[in-house]
Amino acid sequence: MGTIKRAYLYVTRKKGKSILLFFILLIMATFVLTGLSIEKVSQAEQKNLREALGGEFHITVELSESNPYFRETDDGEGNVELGTEFPITQDVINAVMSTDGIKSYDAETKTFVSTDLDVFPGNVPMKAEFNNLVYARTVADTENSSFFQSGIAKLIEGNHITGNESNVAVISKDLADANSLGLGSFVSLQADRTVDVKVIGIYEILTPDSPLANIVTYEKAENQIFTDMNTLQDLFGDKPAGFDSAAFTVYDPAQLDSIISEVNSLSSVDWRAFTLTTNDQTYLDAAAPLQKLQSLMSSIIWGIALVSAVILSLILTMWGRSRIYETGILLSLGIGKIKIIGQYLAEVLMVAVIALGCSYFTSSAFAGQFANGLLQQNIPAGEEQAAGVDITRKDGYGDDVVVSIKDDSVLPSGQDAAPEAEVLTDGTKADTEQIRVTIEPYNMLQLYFIGITVIILSVGVSSLSVMRLKPREILSKMS
Repeated sequence: MGTIKRAYLYVTRKKGKSILLFFILLIMATFVLTGLSIEKVSQAEQKNLREALGGEFHITVELSESNPYFRETDDGEGNVELGTEFPITQDVINAVMSTDGIKSYDAETKTFVSTDLDVFPGNVPMKAEFNNLVYARTVADTENSSFFQSGIAKLIEGNHITGNESNVAVISKDLADANSLGLGSFVSLQADRTVDVKVIGIYEILTPDSPLANIVTYEKAENQIFTDMNTLQDLFGDKPAGFDSAAFTVYDPAQLDSIISEVNSLSSVDWRAFTLTTNDQTYLDAAAPLQKLQSLMSSIIWGIALVSAVILSLILTMWGRSRIYETGILLSLGIGKIKIIGQYLAEVLMVAVIALGCSYFTSSAFAGQFANGLLQQNIPAGEEQAAGVDITRKDGYGDDVVVSIKDDSVLPSGQDAAPEAEVLTDGTKADTEQIRVTIEPYNMLQLYFIGITVIILSVGVSSLSVMRLKPREILSKMS
């Protein structure tokens, strides 16, 4: 009689033992499969968060003596102006953007200009000469400007500045209405020179200035006038025109350090003139619970596999001792020890194949609830650091903006939905969606590999005490 047939007859004959073994393996497999599926989901969630939140690094002009291009000028009236002969030019930006992994950039410089427009006064008293000053905000393009990206404002008429225009402006609807301006109107700006700029876009303010905040006239959101680089050059004549700061967004914040290293090695940029800083805190805060969850799942999987091997070895060892007579008979009939161990292994594997398969259904039933319970435990009370919570961060305008990270988790294959970042202008929290855990075929393959490995080790360990004996010793122990 063959080994497989003997194993099948034993399993069908010893129904009690087979059922007990089935449930033991089912419970172990359920926990292992749950851990594997949650670990995979947490990895996918971190990837989705990286894509949704990205990471940033900033280049700013170094205004100190360490910058060889730094200049400090006095107008003779006690007013000191700090500047540089080497601002952030489009050539510098293009060199940085040539680095792989960078998604987009936002460059800006703010300069004081006077205008004949009726502006909205702030609530902080200023000297008379500052009452009619506003910011001319020179940008690479308004669409990627943090002023618009953060949700402070939205373009409602006309076009964005793209960087290809000359002497154009985008102004607020409030400023346009107060001065009877529209698309195509001209606004006069004065600095070292006077420049007339054409209004090509009008924006609406979505996040008004707080009535309790102390704001000077030129900081009022309604008074911001966005212009192009040619306008800046025309306003200040011979002075070097460029940006004071530039923010670069990367696709994957996990690659931020390597991207920074590559950017720092650019020989076409004189880094003595600039300061480079990174910002991936939003991603780190949001991903922290998911990273903890993944680490916890890895520990649980290894722990369950080890405990399963020990428990299964003990059970099989006890059952093996009850089969000493059978083992002795098989050995006396000339059946080798390897074949006998193969029979024991086949018996367990026959039950295991069914138990591991059934664990798909038991794991699917509660894996999602288990994952969300663990995720909530990894979010410290009062800390806004998890996916699905509100995160407050600074925009380029200096204001706090509340961002809600909605976690859509991982759908079945081919339907991955990246988390969505939604700006909440009223400061209220959005309802968060829970993680949905699905059991993928790859998880089942992992489970069968782990399960079979544990079973082979357990059967091997449990067979040592009997298999090292000779048939005569086994029979003498029976007597």
